[in-house]
Amino acid sequence: MALKFVFTVVGACVFTEIVGYFIHILLHSNKIEFLSKNHMIHHLKVYQPKRGMRSADYLVSTYGRAQVDGVGLEWLGPIALILAAFFGAAYAFGMPLVLQAVFVVAALLWGRFIFGVMHDAMHLESFWMAKNPLTRPWFLHVRKLHDIHHLSIEDDGRMTTNFGICFFFMDRLFGSLKTKMSSFNEKGYKTALERYAYINA
Repeated sequence: MALKFVFTVVGACVFTEIVGYFIHILLHSNKIEFLSKNHMIHHLKVYQPKRGMRSADYLVSTYGRAQVDGVGLEWLGPIALILAAFFGAAYAFGMPLVLQAVFVVAALLWGRFIFGVMHDAMHLESFWMAKNPLTRPWFLHVRKLHDIHHLSIEDDGRMTTNFGICFFFMDRLFGSLKTKMSSFNEKGYKTALERYAYINA
């Protein structure tokens, strides 16, 4: 039984990474404008490419709008739908209730840690992982990949690389990994500002 719990927890963490990758792509696709608009507040208003990627304290992009613990509706909506689908599938396949509970709790905790704590850390001027000799090389590497995610803008104004936060196996698998910073695309940045002009209105 203990092995089942271990596999369930590991599976939940991998599931969260996969789901987080595709939700992040959705938020940058502009296919559902409401979701993309809310996410672009983080990219084009709070952490604007030309203002720098880091601050002394993390600047939350959900002030004045619906959120839970700093997580906006652009994430909560898709997550709720995916959880509903999971429970439906778990019921259909006869997954024991206790394993369902373990899976969901592990997935939510992992998601909060990666997409909350660790993502926020990428934008802090001072974070312990950047100073600790054991974690520094890894942390600075993934932080650089996240900076590339913010600063690599296509001509159509979208950001299309490095959708992972700490782990980029999905980016490798689907060809969205970018490991080197290219020159800043002024044309793409201007297009993004025009497309989402109402964010700063």
